[in-house]
Amino acid sequence: RQKIDKIVPSFGTIKKYLPLSLQTSTIGVIIGALPGTGGDIAALMAYDHAKRVTKNPKVPFGKGAMEGLVAPETANNAAVGGAFIPMMTLGIPGDAVTAIMIGALFIHGLNPGPMLMVDQPDMFWFIVGALLTANVFMLLFGLTGIRIFTKIVEMPRSIIIPMILLLSIVGAYAVNNSITDVYWMLGFGVFGYFMRHYGYPLGPVILGVILSRLLDDNWRRAIISERGDIGRFFEGVITSPLSLTLFVAVLMIFISQTPLWATVKKRLFRKAES
Repeated sequence: RQKIDKIVPSFGTIKKYLPLSLQTSTIGVIIGALPGTGGDIAALMAYDHAKRVTKNPKVPFGKGAMEGLVAPETANNAAVGGAFIPMMTLGIPGDAVTAIMIGALFIHGLNPGPMLMVDQPDMFWFIVGALLTANVFMLLFGLTGIRIFTKIVEMPRSIIIPMILLLSIVGAYAVNNSITDVYWMLGFGVFGYFMRHYGYPLGPVILGVILSRLLDDNWRRAIISERGDIGRFFEGVITSPLSLTLFVAVLMIFISQTPLWATVKKRLFRKAES
């Protein structure tokens, strides 16, 4: 029983971090449902959310805080299911994995999208069941293999750092088969080291690197669709309920990071107390 207690978290621990898990899982589903995003972005945004909502963690973030582990992992797992939402409803890949699955469905003569549920409902429920089964087995493999996984973390830095560096070089080169990408990767690695050394957060920079190309491509696509008319572009944003909701959400995110928002929150808090 003692061995089981060491592997499986107690009910009190689960209850303590359940609200944060639900919040970051929601973030993961939403981010995963956006085409072109994935678990990396969901994990970073969930980690940032955990840092903002956790007032007094027992261990500082970056030094072993449980919140810093729970938030990105739940969001990362939830993003997988979220990526299937645009795939199953619109036939649009949510990430690289669903893009491959869409190709596999086309090869077998199936059309992913709303008609898949009408023409092939058995295939739709098969995919849903496969996702559910995958989560169950992931839990089983995670609990049974935790001792092996901890041995990887406990490896000496002299061994694990060269392995990480080697895999990073191979991964950077494999994307476009270009040595220039390896130079960029090494340069950003040095840049990230100095940022961490001087206390700058790395999450926003990583998000910027990942999202910058997506933002640029979709901005150009939107402007081209309106034939270069900026006025028509913003008119479309305001008149479309979905675009307007997303625009307001992005605007609120920016406002919530300003000193003005902090002042307003303090005033509202004082009024509520009085």
